[in-house]
Amino acid sequence: MKALGLLSLLLALLIVALLARKQLSTTHQLAPSAATSAASGAGVDVPQVGNADDARRVQQRVQDDMKRLMQDRASDVERGLGGADKP
Repeated sequence: MKALGLLSLLLALLIVALLARKQLSTTHQLAPSAATSAASGAGVDVPQVGNADDARRVQQRVQDDMKRLMQDRASDVERGLGGADKP
């Protein structure tokens, strides 16, 4: 009787593990394409990253763009153009 209970428990654990593995692999495969379709629908240029060098270039470009945007915003605030954001 105990063996049957243990066997049932192992079978249930195996089923849950297989379902979790399937769900995780599906999530990881769909996430980039979902993000790409959402970005292209919003009119955002999505760079293609094929290797590590491309990834580094894209990362550097994003960092440079963010720094530029933050500096532009800081200069706007210093000039007093940030008042439109205030209630």
